Amino acid sequence: MKLARNLLLLLIASLLFFSVSIQAQTETYRARLSPMPTTPQTVTTITGEGEVILTLSGNTLSVQGNFAGMSSAATMAHVHNGPPAQPGPIVQQLVVSKSPAGEISAELELSDEQVTALRANELYIQIHSENNAPGELRGWIFLRR
Repeated sequence: MKLARNLLLLLIASLLFFSVSIQAQTETYRARLSPMPTTPQTVTTITGEGEVILTLSGNTLSVQGNFAGMSSAATMAHVHNGPPAQPGPIVQQLVVSKSPAGEISAELELSDEQVTALRANELYIQIHSENNAPGELRGWIFLRR
């Protein structure tokens, strides 16, 4: 009986330690979405703002956010790879409300290279719209402090 109780206590302590270890590996990031002209012609036609909170656990990135005030309905959204102020290729697809205001979300499985890019501030979120197909809102992803 005493041995069973000690084993149970050891199992509970191990589970608590494992749970704390997993929580310690979670990182939270933030992207502030703002109008970002992709050409000189779009400078006066893009509007809106938004915020996205991203949580990295292992290689899984949870994405939750919102946007409002766009010049037209959102058509799609992506995570791109590019250092701050430099455009780059699409690396992940996001789910976005098809309206001028709404939500953006996803559960993404990142490659090791994408996790490295995330930690190096080389990923950004871009929302495309009907009026601005190349992109209306953009925000680089930074560690939330």
